[in-house]
Amino acid sequence: MKLYGTTTSPYVRRVRVVATEIGQPIDRIDTALEAGQALLRSVSPIRKVPVAEVDGKTLFDSRAIIEWLTESRGWGALTPPQDRWHTGNLVNAVDAALDSVIQLFYLRRDGVAIHGSPYETRQLERTDAIFAWLATHLAPDRKTFTGALGLAEISVICALDWMDFRSTYPTDRAGHLNDVRAAWADRPSLASTKPHA
Repeated sequence: MKLYGTTTSPYVRRVRVVATEIGQPIDRIDTALEAGQALLRSVSPIRKVPVAEVDGKTLFDSRAIIEWLTESRGWGALTPPQDRWHTGNLVNAVDAALDSVIQLFYLRRDGVAIHGSPYETRQLERTDAIFAWLATHLAPDRKTFTGALGLAEISVICALDWMDFRSTYPTDRAGHLNDVRAAWADRPSLASTKPHA
């Protein structure tokens, strides 16, 4: 599978973790470089990572890529969703928190003064609310949502690790979700893909 993306994107990492868990080799095209950006633009009109080329298909978005991989290759060592719709809600919530914080990251990176603005406050409050809601759905072990490692847990871990890496959100505010991250930190697929400078 050819995967377009960076080593730091939480969405690209999510695909990399799942691919590792199911034994799918990856040929990654680094879109942090201009040559990689040019290749990305040539295959995707939305110019957003990740994009995958696999078995003659071009797939946009981590959710579509993961769905295709797990349907065609199986779940490997991961636990498939027990309730697809509930897992979808959990992952959608994580993605909404990421979207809020990513917007703040790009505005700051582009030199827009947002510190203390109503916009920044709304995005951080939204992220707080999402993480508080997600914590109410943890399983009794407080390390998972369903008792095992699946897509919702991977999504939370990738989001929190990225937020720490980019210093975009104080993840201590994520409460018990940090227990999820700690429980799986040494898993090879997660440890080997953790973003770093």
